[in-house]
Amino acid sequence: MTTEETQLKEEHFTRVRRAKRFLRFLPRRGNIHTYPIIRIFAATARKTPFLWSFKEAEVVRALYAGCIISFMPLLGVQWTLAFFTAFVVRGNLPILLALQLISSPLTVPFIYYPAYHIGDFIISVFGTESAIREVGTITTETNFINKGVRVYAALSLGGAIIGYFAGLVSSVVYRISAKRASQTFHRIRELQRRSRKPEPDIEVPAREA
Repeated sequence: MTTEETQLKEEHFTRVRRAKRFLRFLPRRGNIHTYPIIRIFAATARKTPFLWSFKEAEVVRALYAGCIISFMPLLGVQWTLAFFTAFVVRGNLPILLALQLISSPLTVPFIYYPAYHIGDFIISVFGTESAIREVGTITTETNFINKGVRVYAALSLGGAIIGYFAGLVSSVVYRISAKRASQTFHRIRELQRRSRKPEPDIEVPAREA
């Protein structure tokens, strides 16, 4: 085994170990039945191949959808919504569910504050404030409902925008990492093929009598 092959194998196994440490905390086929509500559909989820696929298409879809849901004001229902979204977008279920850990009672103040201001700015710029006000007055004429509708709309819009860009960044990072890992793996295979290639026979000229 050459020095280059040894270094490449060590680099490859380091990535594998890092991935395994990360995957330990993700929902898996074996423990999906332990999660509330979604345990009802655990049997169906186990039989759906694309939910457990780590191919690029399934992972990228899960990154986008998972980030958008996690940054929206859906605390309390986001796990259930993420579960069904995985079926709709045909994305990786463990990644989509794991991304919901981004938002928790401890992190939502840091998420909702910028989300609200971004959404509020977009609503003000594009003149949709009057439409939101009308939605609030359909139920009641109280100013409290109007403000609640406006705040929730701003949080939802801002959260979706932040989630989309978070999904974009994470998908780019994933693609770069996956490409590097693939190049390392193919390089190792190429070196192994070369090392197993038999040496050509060299004809030794016969000595003259």
